[in-house]
Amino acid sequence: ELTLYWRGLAPIANDYIVFAHIIEPTTMSIHAGSDAAPAGWNAPTSTWQTGTVVEDRHTLTLAPDTPPGIYELEIGFYLPTADGGFTRLRVVTADGGMAQDYAYLTRVRVLPATSAE
Repeated sequence: ELTLYWRGLAPIANDYIVFAHIIEPTTMSIHAGSDAAPAGWNAPTSTWQTGTVVEDRHTLTLAPDTPPGIYELEIGFYLPTADGGFTRLRVVTADGGMAQDYAYLTRVRVLPATSAE
């Protein structure tokens, strides 16, 4: 379970989708993911009031074939396009520069499955 807290700093014209993925960083393979409008589709970004905090919960279920290892938890926003694609928002750095189109929150360790005896 993942709970994110968002606070709009200015009005947002578009309705963005939040993504949260557990990925293998060298191949960028997604082993668990959640893509949804904030707050279970109940708080579209265009309705956010400046300064208001939005609680946004996601369930990430690992694929059964996920091998043991260390993975990254990445999050971000994207805007679906008319052709079925998407455009991710870029992270803006403190000095106003543009960074990646995702942010890593933490690492996740996947342990080997244990047999139930």
